[in-house]
Amino acid sequence: MEIDELNKKILEKVQNKIAISNFKKECSIMQKSKLLKTAATFIISIGLTASMVFAGSIVYEKIFKNPEKIENFLEELKVTQEDLDSIISKEEAIKSAKEAMQRFGININENDIVKSEVIKAPNYDKVSYNICTSDGISVNIDALTGKFSSFNIEEKYTVQELEKLTTTKENILEVAKNKMKEYGFEDDYKISYVSSNNQSEEEKSYYWYIWFSKEYDGLFNETQSVSMTIIPQVNEVIMLSIEDEPFDNNEVVVTKEQAINTAKEKDNIINTEGFIIKDISAELAIKRMNPYVYLKENGLTNGNEVKQLEDGTTLSYNTYKLNGKARKVYVVEISYENREFGKTRKYYVDATTCEIIGGENI
Repeated sequence: MEIDELNKKILEKVQNKIAISNFKKECSIMQKSKLLKTAATFIISIGLTASMVFAGSIVYEKIFKNPEKIENFLEELKVTQEDLDSIISKEEAIKSAKEAMQRFGININENDIVKSEVIKAPNYDKVSYNICTSDGISVNIDALTGKFSSFNIEEKYTVQELEKLTTTKENILEVAKNKMKEYGFEDDYKISYVSSNNQSEEEKSYYWYIWFSKEYDGLFNETQSVSMTIIPQVNEVIMLSIEDEPFDNNEVVVTKEQAINTAKEKDNIINTEGFIIKDISAELAIKRMNPYVYLKENGLTNGNEVKQLEDGTTLSYNTYKLNGKARKVYVVEISYENREFGKTRKYYVDATTCEIIGGENI
C-alpha cells in the first residue's frame, strides 16, 4: 500500500486502539483527536514542472507551484464567525445526519444528541459538523453542503469477546459486498484495499478494513471511495466514510520511458545526499497532488509538526495546504544502493503533461 494510502488508514488504526481500551474516553475528546489527525497526518507532497511538457493544460494550482503554508495551525482550527456565516445551520446538519444514518439502518433520536459542534480541517479547507449521541454514535456532515461524510460507533465488546468474533478474508469480503448493496451504493465501486487488525494471522482478526473505490481504466481512485470497518460474525459496521472528490480522468499521453526520464532528471536535482541509483520502476496510478518534491528541491521542511495539547492529545499535523486534485500519474520509484533500510523515493509524473506533481519519501 502506498504511503499516502496508508496515511488515510490512520483513523481506523486509531479507532482500533481506542476500541481495545473499550472507548473509555468521552465522546467529544475522541472526536477532537480524530479531527486533528484527519486534518494533518499526511506527510507527503508535490513538485515543480519538469523540463518536458506535453500537450494539454498545465495542471498546477498556485498552492503546488508555491505551496501555501499555514503559519498558525492551532489558530486555524478555531471556528470563526465568518465560518459560521457560510455554513448550514445546526438544525439542518442534524436533519441531514438523521436521514443519512437511516440509509445504514441506524436511527438517531434527536433527544439522544449530546453534542453538535463545528470542526475544521485547515489543510483541506473543510468545515464539518460533528454530531455525537449518548449511545456512542458519531456522525460527520459537510458544513457547507450538508452531505454525509462519515460515522463511527463506539465499540460495545470487550477484547475477550472480540477475539471470538473472527472470520476469513474471503467471508468478510462477501459481507462487505452485501453491505454495499444494502446501503445502495452503485456497482462501479470495486474493492481496492483490504486489511485487518492482525495482518500476520488474519484468521485471528476481529476488525476488518475494506476500501471500495471507483475504477478508471483499471486504476483505483481512492478520492472517490467508500471505506468501512466491520466486526465479523456479528457483521457490524462500526465505521464508514465516503470520499467523493471531482476527478478529471486525464488521458494517458506520456510513455513509461518518458516518465522515468523526467523523474531521473528531478532526482539528479534533489538527491543531494548522493545516493547511487540501483533500480527504477514505474506504474500507472491515480494519486493526489502534493508538495513533497517542491519542498525537497527548495530546501524546505516537509511541514510536519507535533504538539502536545492541554488535554493530553498529541497533535501531528502538516503546515501546508494539501487539498490537491487527483490525477492519473506514473509512480516512478527509485531505489538506491547506499540508502539505509532500503528506503526509496517516488515521483508522481502526470500522465498527460509529464509534470512532476508530487511524490513520496519512503
